[in-house]
Amino acid sequence: MAVPVLAVLLPSIAGRVVWTILVAALPLFIVVVGYHRWRRICPLAFFAQLPGRLKRAGKHKAPPWLEARYYYVAFAIFWVSLWLRLVATNGNGYAIALFFVLLALAALLFGSRYTGKTWCNYLCPVSFVEKLYTEPHGLRETPNSQCAKCTACKQSCPDINEENGYWKEIASRPKRFVCFAFPGLVFGFYFYYYLQSGTWNYYFGGSWTYQPKLIHTAFLLGRDHESAGFFFFPAMPRALAAILTLTACGLFSFLMFSVLEAPIGRWLRRSDPEADEVRTRHVMFSIAAFTAFVTFYMFAGAPTLRRIPGAPPLFAILVVVIATLSLARRLPRTRKGFAEGNLARNFIKHWPWLDVQPPRDPREAFLVHTIRLRESAKGYEQVLQTYTEAVRETVADGFIGREDLQLMESLRDALQIKEADYAKIIETLVEEQSARESKSLAELTPEKHLQLDSYAEALKRYLEGVLSAGGLPNKSLLSQLRGEYRVTRQEHAVAMDQVFREISRGNVGLLLNGWNP
Repeated sequence: MAVPVLAVLLPSIAGRVVWTILVAALPLFIVVVGYHRWRRICPLAFFAQLPGRLKRAGKHKAPPWLEARYYYVAFAIFWVSLWLRLVATNGNGYAIALFFVLLALAALLFGSRYTGKTWCNYLCPVSFVEKLYTEPHGLRETPNSQCAKCTACKQSCPDINEENGYWKEIASRPKRFVCFAFPGLVFGFYFYYYLQSGTWNYYFGGSWTYQPKLIHTAFLLGRDHESAGFFFFPAMPRALAAILTLTACGLFSFLMFSVLEAPIGRWLRRSDPEADEVRTRHVMFSIAAFTAFVTFYMFAGAPTLRRIPGAPPLFAILVVVIATLSLARRLPRTRKGFAEGNLARNFIKHWPWLDVQPPRDPREAFLVHTIRLRESAKGYEQVLQTYTEAVRETVADGFIGREDLQLMESLRDALQIKEADYAKIIETLVEEQSARESKSLAELTPEKHLQLDSYAEALKRYLEGVLSAGGLPNKSLLSQLRGEYRVTRQEHAVAMDQVFREISRGNVGLLLNGWNP
């Protein structure tokens, strides 16, 4: 809210403060503090969540077409925002104020119509940038930023588990286009300052931060160096020239990374026979993110940094170090490693040896566990039982499916589990799932689990409060609670059954005699 106030009261410095300090620092800030920390403090997220805090949260979920193509939508909004900067909002305080007010209102309106973090996950022009720079694993471990009242507004929600969302979307064509085109779009935005003026002094000197009359000439035929679209073609309107530059650079970047994908994939397979298309795509996304980040900071903030003696080279070193550390941290990540990590955490939960702390390294933990079991009388059958429980919990969490379990031969080898026994484990899990007449293993998403678990917990608190007061549940309040969590009647019935089982040792019998859920 301070940005529009600053822009209106001090229009002569608004462009410099907003674009060369606040916005310029944002990607670096997100990378350093972590994806989930940023998601909890993002100002636009605050406006999007405001209707929920005021008990006026939206009830609709994103339509299927948006779920499938939201990368295109967010990218298009980002593209338009860059174009608006080049023709209106760069150096006009009132235009800056209007832009930020409209963006906040858009977040507020979508929050009042759509449930959960629909704005943040599908429409926010910064959302894909946040993910591009921090997926699948940021510089720092951060607690997730999941909603207190999860309504399962998005499949593979990054607020629950960012890396899970990354691997689930790794083959997405919209995501591939956006990640490959983004570095070129960033370069094209800054390159246009040169194409418009014929000199880099226009950008690095910072004169563009205060051009209040630019909007009046941007759509007219150019007449001089200030109104020209291109320095080599002054007559072209600036608005059209900016569109052509952004589009051409974005498409060139997409084509360049697309062409490089095949030879890089072949090189990866020569060095690692197990490398597949997922591995290649991950490497390409990592390179694209590194390229975009470094390209952005070749320019971002420079008009102000150059006013501080010695600041530009020091800042450049900082950016390269952080970008390199991020690249080194993300490149070794694999879908197999993610799946193994989830299984390992559930495996270690069943650690039975009180005299030995479970090692942090999953493979070491499996080795210690196996040796201890073999030394005991429990033997191989106990190994199978522990592994089965870990697999059951891991699949139930929704972060991996059967196709991911196929990747984890090394973990089975560490436990010396036979292939035939592993096949029986998977068959047993499938039969259990069918017996519950529930969804398939692949459809049990973490988002749905969190939604139903958090609803059941809220339902339990409400019913326990009613019982302790000696009253009966109010059906209208239950209906309101069900609406807040966006659960169906069938899901509500399952949650009620779960809650009644948990508190059945209390006065639930009296409740059931007086009220039929």
